[in-house]
Amino acid sequence: MDPIYTKRFQEFGQAYEDFEADDVAALIIRTGERLEALCLNPEAVKKAMICLHGALGLSDRASDRMPEVSWKTLWEETTPIELLDLPLSQKLTSLNAYAFFGLSPIDGGPCTLADIKNLIEAVSTAVTPSKPEGTETAEIDRTLLAAKARFGLDEGTGLLPDELAALVRLGQKSMRNALTPSSGSGLEVKDGRITAASALTWLNARGDFKSSIWHQSSADVFSSSNNEPALEGELLWVPFASDQTEFDPAKCQRNGKYTLGPKGSETTFTDYRQALDALARMKPTAYWRRPNSAGNWGIVTAAGFRPRSAQELGLAATQGATR
Repeated sequence: MDPIYTKRFQEFGQAYEDFEADDVAALIIRTGERLEALCLNPEAVKKAMICLHGALGLSDRASDRMPEVSWKTLWEETTPIELLDLPLSQKLTSLNAYAFFGLSPIDGGPCTLADIKNLIEAVSTAVTPSKPEGTETAEIDRTLLAAKARFGLDEGTGLLPDELAALVRLGQKSMRNALTPSSGSGLEVKDGRITAASALTWLNARGDFKSSIWHQSSADVFSSSNNEPALEGELLWVPFASDQTEFDPAKCQRNGKYTLGPKGSETTFTDYRQALDALARMKPTAYWRRPNSAGNWGIVTAAGFRPRSAQELGLAATQGATR
């Protein structure tokens, strides 16, 4: 895997904090409210919304208060981390990685412009028609606009002013000022779209724009090297998933913590070795959270354990460890 792509991917994992998933939950809640208005049967809608919550694999943290708690409370109390597991949230996180970091939004395998276009259209179709009036989805809107901006640059067809504004997280007023001839920005507008060439020149001059490198991705972003080094010094037994991705000390750490356990029963550790010990003791199998090649965090289960040296994991050997 290209080291530049790997480094960029790690940067995305550390910087991502938009949480479009919160907007997805807001859309679901507003849809439930509309169902109540349409059906005139709050109890039936409550059953449906609670059933949907469970069918999507979200943990029921308010189960001890049922039936007193409302379905809306159930959805509102669902943690942001869990909401990231919703299918639409996963796609939006992938588009965020593409829009702002130039990474591939496709999980595994080669990625083409046609794939990216189809994903943008699929997410737009899922969000726009179902958006109840008055629902705030600022995170989703910005990510979609930014993804369309990146696509317009990659395809060379240009982009709309609000798309470019979203890509650089700039206000509409500031964007309009940048488009005035007197601004000296060099941005050129043709047939209502900012030309891709002038937009790229302007973006690169800002110094914070990340060029598109999605074409450098492949399915083995997280796979270990086929050329296994000799194992010396301290040995650790590391779990791996069915896709051969391992419980890696750097890639599986989020906000300084490792999250282990099945959905609804998660525990966190700050020390990698303690997390490994907990995984080894977990029955009937080990569970942990890790990002896939598109940057989406999800739970995986262990397919087995393999030996790794502390050195190849980037860990300092514990004093006296000679296993």
